[in-house]
Amino acid sequence: MGAGRPPEGPKHVDKLDGDEEAKRRLRIVLETLSGERSVEEACADLGVSASRFHEMRREALQAALDGLAPGASGRPKRPAEVDPGRQAALEHENKELRLELQGSLVRTEIALLMPHVLTKKARAEIKKKARLARRRLDRRSDGSGSGT
Repeated sequence: MGAGRPPEGPKHVDKLDGDEEAKRRLRIVLETLSGERSVEEACADLGVSASRFHEMRREALQAALDGLAPGASGRPKRPAEVDPGRQAALEHENKELRLELQGSLVRTEIALLMPHVLTKKARAEIKKKARLARRRLDRRSDGSGSGT
């Protein structure tokens, strides 16, 4: 055996936080696993039947296994708090703005088809706004726009 401290085995339980009775029961379960105590002795000390002891041991081992399973790294994600009223208002505003943008594009195209009504400066401004509106639509395009 190498140098170092001797193994403490079930005595590690004493360093854990928790109820003293629960620690005693866990220590006895671990002593049976390490061979320091027989199942019959453990049942007598705990005042339970052999079947109940085996069930307790299985539950303790399952809890240990679950506790050692790898988990996701980092903080758990917080669920997004969605206010249904706010979401509905934003969806309505989004719809209104899309309709307004489409209307603006239609008005621009009509104005471009009727250039005799507009001055050169007004036409240049309309063309500039139309280009910007099309770019915005292309960037946000989710398949719901008409693309004109």
